[in-house]
Amino acid sequence: MQKISRRTALTAAAAGAAGITGMGLLAGATRAATPAAPGTPDFSDPLTALRAHVKMVGSVGNEPVYSFMRLNIYGDLGQGNFVPFFTMNNVLVDYWQALEDNQHEMRKYEVGFYTKIDSQEPLEYFDNPVTGERSNIHHFRLGPVPRMYTVDGVIAMGYNPNPLPIEVIGDRVFLATQSIESTPDRVHPGSTNYVNSFSTFSARLADIVNPAVTSAPTHLQLQNKNKWAPWMAMGDRPGGTVARGFGTKIASLDALPPAVMAGVKRFVPEILDTENWTEFLFEDTEYLREQAKKEKSAS
Repeated sequence: MQKISRRTALTAAAAGAAGITGMGLLAGATRAATPAAPGTPDFSDPLTALRAHVKMVGSVGNEPVYSFMRLNIYGDLGQGNFVPFFTMNNVLVDYWQALEDNQHEMRKYEVGFYTKIDSQEPLEYFDNPVTGERSNIHHFRLGPVPRMYTVDGVIAMGYNPNPLPIEVIGDRVFLATQSIESTPDRVHPGSTNYVNSFSTFSARLADIVNPAVTSAPTHLQLQNKNKWAPWMAMGDRPGGTVARGFGTKIASLDALPPAVMAGVKRFVPEILDTENWTEFLFEDTEYLREQAKKEKSAS
């Protein structure tokens, strides 16, 4: 096994203490789906696969990486068609650092605010098409979340985005990840949280093989299935939400579309000042904590 530095161990311990779903070691990061074609890297080599993986999801250097995605979110009631709910503008800031022994450390900050579906018009409240009830919007915040990438796998806080074999199609490199798992629900003790999350990263082969490129320009796609968020007030109804996301890395937060930046400043300004974002935040627990405070004040 690759030796994990003391810094890594401390980071992992901090992740466990913050505790959404614990910490896992991901296997399979170094596999290649097919033998490398002539003139392309051999992704069956663990170090080659690791560097390609990190270049696509982040950076093999020491720098921040910014990403922007649009997520269309639907209600899945377990039968019939999905019900369109809303769209999320999802903004991510990841700080990357190359460490010894070919290890790469990442610290993630993530926010999202909701708009009308396929629109840039922010939602002031959510008129639930399933219940017919109106709910206040609770916008998304998550971070800081640490993660370590090594030739033996990824040490992750929360769900484990297991990498599938790297594929080369035409002049592009594709990395797909999947997480299909169940963990104890830390928001509702005694319940189980089921995770079904799938991402695909795509970059130009020329950028992957270019040693001068530390962070490859990447196209991003996401599909996931989640339980109902507490703020949706769905009660014990079966089902959950399904998200379909798409986006890309961007040069900086200044590259966000003007309407998105306006929403960020209004709803989730924490992402603009990650230097002072030191307390761990997680959407569901923050909402439930706020509700408990309101109930206590009302009693």
